[in-house]
Amino acid sequence: MSSKWFLSTFLGISFALVPQACFAQEEASEPEAAAAPVNKFEKPFQLESLIATAQANYQHGRYKDAIASFEQAQKFPEMSSYQEALIALGLAESYRSIGRYKEAEALFKSSIAQAQESDKKHLNKKYKAGKKRASDLVPSMYSNLSVLYLDQSRFPECEKVLNESIALGLKKVGPNNINLALPYNGMTRLYIKWGKLSDAKAINDKTMALFTTPASKQTWLYAYTAFNLAQILDQKGKYTEAEALYKATLLGVQSLMGFEHEHVSTAQEPLGELYRKEGRYAEAKKAFQQVRKIRAKSLTKEHPDYGKALLNLALVARDEGQYGKAQTLCQQATSILERALGKDNVEISKCWITEASIARYQGRYKEAEGLARRALELDEKLLTADHPAIAHDLVELGNILADQRKYEESENVLNRSLKISKEKLGADHPDIAMTARSLAEIFIAQKNFAQAETMYKSALALTQKTFGAESKQAVKDQRLVCETLVAQKKFDEAEPLLKQVLTYDGKLYGQRSPQVARDLEALAAFFTAQNKKDLADPLLKQAREITASLPGGAATQSEARAALARSATDKVVSNKWALVVGISNFKDSSINLKYAAKDATDFKNFLVTQGNFADDHVMLLTDANASKDQIISKLGEGWLGKHAKENDLVVVYVSSHGSSSQEDVGVNFLVAHDTDKYKLVSTGLPMQWLTKIIQEQVQSKRVVLILDVCHSGSAGDESKKASADEDDEDEVSASNSASKGLVRTTKLDVGGLKVGSGQVVLCSSSADQVSWESKNYPNSVFTRRLIDALQCKGKATTLNEAFDQLQSSVGAEVLSDRSVVQTPTLYNKTWTGGDPVLAVPVASASSGSAVKTK
Repeated sequence: MSSKWFLSTFLGISFALVPQACFAQEEASEPEAAAAPVNKFEKPFQLESLIATAQANYQHGRYKDAIASFEQAQKFPEMSSYQEALIALGLAESYRSIGRYKEAEALFKSSIAQAQESDKKHLNKKYKAGKKRASDLVPSMYSNLSVLYLDQSRFPECEKVLNESIALGLKKVGPNNINLALPYNGMTRLYIKWGKLSDAKAINDKTMALFTTPASKQTWLYAYTAFNLAQILDQKGKYTEAEALYKATLLGVQSLMGFEHEHVSTAQEPLGELYRKEGRYAEAKKAFQQVRKIRAKSLTKEHPDYGKALLNLALVARDEGQYGKAQTLCQQATSILERALGKDNVEISKCWITEASIARYQGRYKEAEGLARRALELDEKLLTADHPAIAHDLVELGNILADQRKYEESENVLNRSLKISKEKLGADHPDIAMTARSLAEIFIAQKNFAQAETMYKSALALTQKTFGAESKQAVKDQRLVCETLVAQKKFDEAEPLLKQVLTYDGKLYGQRSPQVARDLEALAAFFTAQNKKDLADPLLKQAREITASLPGGAATQSEARAALARSATDKVVSNKWALVVGISNFKDSSINLKYAAKDATDFKNFLVTQGNFADDHVMLLTDANASKDQIISKLGEGWLGKHAKENDLVVVYVSSHGSSSQEDVGVNFLVAHDTDKYKLVSTGLPMQWLTKIIQEQVQSKRVVLILDVCHSGSAGDESKKASADEDDEDEVSASNSASKGLVRTTKLDVGGLKVGSGQVVLCSSSADQVSWESKNYPNSVFTRRLIDALQCKGKATTLNEAFDQLQSSVGAEVLSDRSVVQTPTLYNKTWTGGDPVLAVPVASASSGSAVKTK
């Protein structure tokens, strides 16, 4: 949330709205227009008119025009000290709004000093109505200067200015006047952004105590105070309480100012962000659309805050997997902000970093990395080297590098971000925990469990301090610590922590909850690893009693493990080939997926960097390149059928929609980029045909088929649902329907497939279960965990060994985060030879010695 809008626009305290004393003896009320001052110079109304024009330009985001008008007003030969201070305040605030921070700071400071000097005898006296003095604007000057420092994350300087403002207020109106809520709320906002939530809560409590009468609770100052409390609750993860307070505050602002006032959009914006964080995208979109409409009407579509409203909508579209729409919104926001603020502005870098995340979520890593570096370069040019915005850019860049498996560079980038955050935000800021988790994931990927343990413990300590030891995030962090301890066989240290997690989850979710089932399974696995079957079995029994009643649980109870066939004769792996397909953006955008293209890109990168596949032996087909004809061609003589030989190892990976069995034809269908969801028989790819073409056209006797496929509920829905943004044709011309993009519903009965000799099929879930995309990272749970599992015992990991870990890790994450059961399946009929090792080196790379599968 923009601090400018809170301290200037939402409260109506800026020069543009209240050029009057901030510390009045009477109680705060809705701002009123300033009366024209009495002046003795020749043309008083000309100056007043120019000031009014400048203020109007500022309020509508025309900052360059505002600056020109204020600078012209400064040239008038005569004016009162009040007018002089008012013009200086307006010019400084306009400089700040356009990012000219040095000029703004210098002018704020000189204006404060001049106002204090010219009116020194009144500065420390009680306020008296009836005469406007320059010193009466000093509180507004302090407030706007504190906003400037907050914009730049110069927290100690911001704190100093606000303390001076509070001291001045105590002198002018006394300790119990509700107008003190203004600087107190500024201090609360500072501590929220600084990550000092306990200090923020203490100041907020003190502010709330000022409102002792029903009338005082009908003011914008009370609304602001309640809003800050909602922000504190939001930051602490108490979303239900925060939401209720956001809504109450919103109603209060609406009752004071009407439903279409620009301040209403300011109060509504964080509510939309809360919905987005919780994955309630329809509600987030509705809130942000309302913000957009209000700003379009009250500020015009050229105002930078209208551009920021579009950027919020772009983030929702990104999170929903509507990448084309997200990109368009982001580019439109960039254009508006460039016209209003210029190209060298921190708001532009926010647009670029958002575009980088959109590209990352689609697996377009080269583009994503370029945008992230561009944003970082601009912020480094405009801001101090230790600014938190730079730390944010570095986190995004670090994650993009990690997705490309550039772990060393990613680690360096994230460590730099961590250093900035600790120095600038303080060692206890919640953002540090997020960066620590990102670093831990990098260490996990490299099997460096000791360093991962250190990072996870650091995140846990911060989370416990901020949110409490029994909060959901703290319990999740403690579970991650346990996983690293178990990986290092630190059983004595892990056991009490695992039992504590079980206790906490029982309190949070109930003793028969899916989360408790996950904890029971984790404890059972813990004891199994130590050959303590007598302790593990009762825990597993309890877990299965819980999961049996959950969605997908019945399939798990009846699921039989399909072991690969064994053979005394191993086959030499002469070469390796892979066709990798992932479709996020379909021709019919109503069935778009979120991470399928990224899943495919990540799996391809894994095969090349860790799986000993030559880069030119792995073909990647994503989005428009994965049409029905293209997939058929590349499976057959167009590529795979042409190159793969009998003793080669072939991997075919598909991440897309998969239909349930069509009753009239009795087969499942794979959805290609150009498939018509209403004409699956003629435009889809039959799953059974997929295995048949591999058998007939691919000569290899070693084929591993991996299916992370699904079908969306919208694919069979004849009725088109109304979109929350159906009226924004002026923003986006592309028609993107509201696809949730969260689940991959697999109805594929893998046992019914006619699998040819030498084929193995690995499917993301059992028949009639749901396959999920993760809440914690931009991938499907199955694909991310598959990549991890294929390295569980190094490059010699067999498919069976990987599958053992895959079943456990996928099931645990989905059980905990989604409260349902997802069970990957491994099926084969006539695999001839040993358990395949995907990372096995080819014969030509083994110095002349034949390399065999295990």
